[in-house]
Amino acid sequence: MQHKTKIPVTVITGFLGAGKTTFINNLLQKYQGRKFALVENEFGEVAIDTKLIKGVDASQMFELKQGCICCTITDEYELVLQELAERFLDVEHLLIETTGVADPAGVIQPFFHDEQLKELYQYNGTICLLDTLHYKDQPEKELTMKQLAVADLILVNKSEKLDKRSTADIKSELRAINPFAVVDFTSFGQAEEIELDQLQEKERSVFDFVSLASSHTHIQTKTYKFDHLLSREEFMRNLEYTIDIYKREIYRVKGVLYFQNEPFEYILQGVGGSFELIEGDPYLKPGESKIVFIGKLENVKFRSV
Repeated sequence: MQHKTKIPVTVITGFLGAGKTTFINNLLQKYQGRKFALVENEFGEVAIDTKLIKGVDASQMFELKQGCICCTITDEYELVLQELAERFLDVEHLLIETTGVADPAGVIQPFFHDEQLKELYQYNGTICLLDTLHYKDQPEKELTMKQLAVADLILVNKSEKLDKRSTADIKSELRAINPFAVVDFTSFGQAEEIELDQLQEKERSVFDFVSLASSHTHIQTKTYKFDHLLSREEFMRNLEYTIDIYKREIYRVKGVLYFQNEPFEYILQGVGGSFELIEGDPYLKPGESKIVFIGKLENVKFRSV
């Protein structure tokens, strides 16, 4: 027996104290009719967050302890994902809450490069919670930037005391870090306005507004545009080479591509050295191909094709 359709996967990330567990509870409350499974990453011997989650059957809550998914227990993580899909055929959506000190790239990568997991799951996107009160004082600044850079939705939490100017300044700064992400403001991890099934669609709507280059203190964006149909073989060879060589510097890649002798547009997305190319809609007239990198890009070069 197996699932009739792939299980959507949403990753919830954000630094310690950002409000991830409260947000998940609110999300479960909003989608009461949906059958969720939850993977929790815990440090220490006693699981605390899983005791605070309401609305997921205890048998469908998986705890990964004594390590961070992204660096020390990847094998266990991938086995848990396979076991979950095989044991619970009624699961309709998987939520993965990362530890607050996790680089989410390692959590997302298996859904792009592991063939077994790609048969079972469909990566739905990443939501990053940001603590409005303390995000500028976080001790792990680069890690916070990575969490923001890979997000499809940035949820600015604890924002009830922000004035209009502060809200605009934060939104502008986050746009410089991640021009793809939708930025929303919330208080107490509220999830009423979250459309869980539209993370990628909303992100796509802002793709055409990404500038050729943008820069933040810790993050840069580089955009490459091509006004001719691409050779798929040559483009993919150059892309694979670039992402492999610069996998530590490229946090995220996104693109819309048009290839020679192909009647469809293709959607490219990747995180931390892994990527996937998805067949999109057919087109009557090819558009402009565009690929965007986000990360520490001072030395990154992508060869034109």
